Amino acid sequence: MTDLDTELRHLLATPSLARQILTVVASALRSEDPVEPLTLDAVNDFLRGAALVLTDQMPTVIADEAIQRAARALPSIYSGETADAYALRVLQIARSA
Repeated sequence: MTDLDTELRHLLATPSLARQILTVVASALRSEDPVEPLTLDAVNDFLRGAALVLTDQMPTVIADEAIQRAARALPSIYSGETADAYALRVLQIARSA
């Protein structure tokens, strides 16, 4: 196996940046109060925080595309939905991102 083969295998096995952002958002949401309804502001705060951490050293064009993909993938919040329930839905979406 050549170095190129090794690098390609690693690249293909690495989750997309959008998937990583969604996974971090879901993880952060699971730490929230399990009975309080989730708000759009809270989701946006978690998305912003995850994006800043994961894209800090990346070129702007790559970071922006990943953040936009992650944001577009986020589902709508159901009325009265808790952060934990929403996090489970985000994790399901992240698996396909």
